[in-house]
Amino acid sequence: MTPEERLKEATVLIVEDDDIARMALGKIVQRVCKRVYEARNGKEGYERELECDPDIVLTDLEMPVMNGMELIEKLKSRDPHRPVIVVTAFADEAHKTPKADRVITKPVDRLLLRETLKEMAARLPPLPAA
Repeated sequence: MTPEERLKEATVLIVEDDDIARMALGKIVQRVCKRVYEARNGKEGYERELECDPDIVLTDLEMPVMNGMELIEKLKSRDPHRPVIVVTAFADEAHKTPKADRVITKPVDRLLLRETLKEMAARLPPLPAA
C-alpha cells in the first residue's frame, strides 16, 4: 500500500481552539483522509483520542484548559509511535516541541500539510487484510 493509499484510509484528530482555523484544517484533511475528528483544547483532544483512536493527531500549542505541549506528552506516553503534527503560529525557542513528529507554522500551506500527512501515513502500520 502506498503512502497515498494509506492516507486515504487514515483517521485524523485535529485539536485547535480557534474555530476558523479548525474548520480550515478540517477541510484540507477531509480531502485526503478517511475520517476527521475535532477537539477545541488539549483536554478535549485527549478525551477524543481515547474515544476515537486516530491514526494521526494535528494539534495547536497555545490552547486553554490543556495546551498542546501537555497533550503531546500524554499522547506520546500512551503511544510513542502515533504521529503528532504541531500546527502553530509560534516558531520561537519557547515553543520548541521535541516530541512532535513535525511542526508546521501558520498560516498553513495546504501542499505542505498534505505532504506531511502523507509522510506520517507512511509510518502507520498496515491495515489488517479485509
